[in-house]
Amino acid sequence: MAQFYGILLLLFCFAGPSQMAKLRLQLMWRSFKCATNPDYISQYKCLILEEDRSLLTSEMNYIQDVTQYNATFKLFMPRKPNTRFQKVLDINVDICQFAKGVHGHRFMTVVIKAFGKQGSQLKCPHPKGLYVYPNINIAENLPAFLPETEFRIEMNFLTTETHLVNVSLAGFLYDPQKKRGKVV
Repeated sequence: MAQFYGILLLLFCFAGPSQMAKLRLQLMWRSFKCATNPDYISQYKCLILEEDRSLLTSEMNYIQDVTQYNATFKLFMPRKPNTRFQKVLDINVDICQFAKGVHGHRFMTVVIKAFGKQGSQLKCPHPKGLYVYPNINIAENLPAFLPETEFRIEMNFLTTETHLVNVSLAGFLYDPQKKRGKVV
């Protein structure tokens, strides 16, 4: 028993704050909705993987090349004492410049890291073809300071003329130790 406590103590001593958060908080998605422009995208899938509802998968078949595009990211969270969602983050990013490493933003870095190897597909020009983004894991790269909370994310990918994809996500961060026995 003393060995168990020793190992547990070492784990807590050597794990930094972000590792502690990864051990504690988990993310569960409630919804993942996509609306695409049929002039640019012929087929698409936006799925929450049912196993633990923490992973997303997306597939999109672009039927036109995209020479330049931007993305807007909006994060909404409830603010106490209100339970209504309020916008806490609103970012507009030139994807072409971001892909070149010209512009950086912490939130965007978390999003791109979540795409894993497929994050390299977010480049300019963006040639037509099938793009598959499997097992997108946002929780793995979240900062340690985030609290347990509900949240919504709206993402819009736009060309200079029109929208390509509008994405709406809803989910929550939770401590699995507190949710034992509760249906989430």
